[in-house]
Amino acid sequence: MHSELRPPLFRWVRAGHWQALDHLAAAACALMMPMSLWKYMRTPGLALLVLSGTALVVAAVALRRRYPLGAVLAMTASILTLLPVHGGGGAGAPVVAMPYVLYSAASLCPPRVAVAALVVAQAPVVAIAASPSRGMVMFVFVFVTVWTVGFAVGQHRAHTENLLRQQAARQAEQAEAERQRARRQVTEERIRIARELHDVVAHSMSVITVQAGFGHLVIDDRPAEARTALGIIESTGRETLGEMRRLLGLLREDDPSGGTDGPTRAPAPGLADLERLVTQTAQAGVQVDVVISGRPRDLPAGIDLSAYRIVQEALTNVVRHSGSTTARAVIDYRVDELSIEVTDHGDGGTAPPVHGHGLDGMRERVHLYGGRFHAGPLPGRGFQVAARLPLAEDAA
Repeated sequence: MHSELRPPLFRWVRAGHWQALDHLAAAACALMMPMSLWKYMRTPGLALLVLSGTALVVAAVALRRRYPLGAVLAMTASILTLLPVHGGGGAGAPVVAMPYVLYSAASLCPPRVAVAALVVAQAPVVAIAASPSRGMVMFVFVFVTVWTVGFAVGQHRAHTENLLRQQAARQAEQAEAERQRARRQVTEERIRIARELHDVVAHSMSVITVQAGFGHLVIDDRPAEARTALGIIESTGRETLGEMRRLLGLLREDDPSGGTDGPTRAPAPGLADLERLVTQTAQAGVQVDVVISGRPRDLPAGIDLSAYRIVQEALTNVVRHSGSTTARAVIDYRVDELSIEVTDHGDGGTAPPVHGHGLDGMRERVHLYGGRFHAGPLPGRGFQVAARLPLAEDAA
């Protein structure tokens, strides 16, 4: 099946219209050829030749689009059949109609078949050249010209269809690549948000759990201290809600319904907020000694947030797993990297439970920026988390 690419002028013409035109032309041949050759049908043999030749011409014209090579063969057979009529003059009608079917063969058939059709169409020329109507040899040039035009149109059509197929394939590949990229972005964003939620909730819940347990122990004997613990639980809960609102705001920032009309979101935390983090950790029963070395400077927002979350999660592990009441956090601003070390001297002979997400989250944050991460027990007692986040030298 050959799809036809029509120029704009003929786009309103459907394939059925062209077939109807072929059938109309075939009907005209069926009427006019016997009428024009009627006076030469003096014997039954000649009459049979005229009718046979007419039938071949009618079939070739009517079926030239469906069977282009067969149409050329039928037209060639018609020419040869009508050569005996009127000294070769009876072949004039099929010779004139030959370009009509030859064009279809040249434009619709594969190149090799199209060339074969041209060779077949030239076969009657030899017989015509030997007949009294040698002037008809000029039609060989007509055949070649029509075939050349038809072949060029067919090649152009095939080239255009190939380009359209390639374009459609590229568009399909691009669409699939976009879908894959969108899915990856959604997955990465989910992981990032899950990591943020874990860091926020884990640290705050550790503080709340410790203070709730302490308040439960002293509520009868020392109500003032229990009241203080409840205050710490309240303030920690409020801060946690603020952090969660900030994360939810990130999810809604592209909401077309106008989610920006709500309260302004708090900025993401960074190393400048370590004092508040240390205070919360102290309220959970762990005193943190913070050492800052090097020349502190503004950090890229992503690295600043990641550094804060690493310290936060490391201190959360100290509160939950070490049993230690002290910890040490060292922040070293180096020329080309930011060094973070959080150490405790508790029962850190083993790492925190493997089913937790804290260490994995810290490791992912560090690897996201091409840094190095290590977490493990210290000789004897204690546990250390160490991270190296690369910095651009021009940030110094």
